[in-house]
Amino acid sequence: MKHKGDGFLIVASVKQKFVEAGISCADSIREYAPDASITFATEKRFVTDEIHDLCDIVLDDAPNHKRAKLWALPKTPYERTFYIDADCEVRSNRITEAFDLLGDDDIMLTKIREYAAAYVHFPGGSLVDHCGLFVYNSKPQTINFMHKWWETYEMQCESWPWDEELYPSKHLREWDQWSYWWLMNKTEHAIKHSYFPEPDCIWNWVNTYQASREKIDIADVIIWHHTIKG
Repeated sequence: MKHKGDGFLIVASVKQKFVEAGISCADSIREYAPDASITFATEKRFVTDEIHDLCDIVLDDAPNHKRAKLWALPKTPYERTFYIDADCEVRSNRITEAFDLLGDDDIMLTKIREYAAAYVHFPGGSLVDHCGLFVYNSKPQTINFMHKWWETYEMQCESWPWDEELYPSKHLREWDQWSYWWLMNKTEHAIKHSYFPEPDCIWNWVNTYQASREKIDIADVIIWHHTIKG
């Protein structure tokens, strides 16, 4: 697929409520970045005229899988992609600044807030990077990483080849942050990563975060991350 410029990637599958959230997310991008290019990946059964009207590219062959986002990441049509979870809401026209913030890095993310996370520390390490939204480029090593991320997550769902004492499956198996962590810290597939400028939380304001703890004004939030349970 030919790569062209910058754009947003939204992925929604499995349930109608996720697709509806993805449509709302795309609509919020359009509100603050009307000229942005948006790619929407979903299953054929969920495709509607509304999705086609909102989005420039529609991928309708996404798998019926809770982590279909990992399948979609290497399929980006853009040189720089802002992947954003379907349950996010853009609230600022600063959204387009994210592409240039990536600089020479391959991927840029926000950091997990331990007080608002289900699981962070394990004997072999800690989950630091929040994988709910990020900007990445389409360089060969980055696209290779995205392919490996999907492959590794599929593997972790079916088996657990890792040391249980260091990496307990009962806590890590469900999280795509685990396969990301493994690839970034323990394999040759690691790519160059960085974080959104401080306060990075305004780019990925999860609804369990606390403004007083983060010392931010809610009005400064660029992306609000609503959490929709499966």
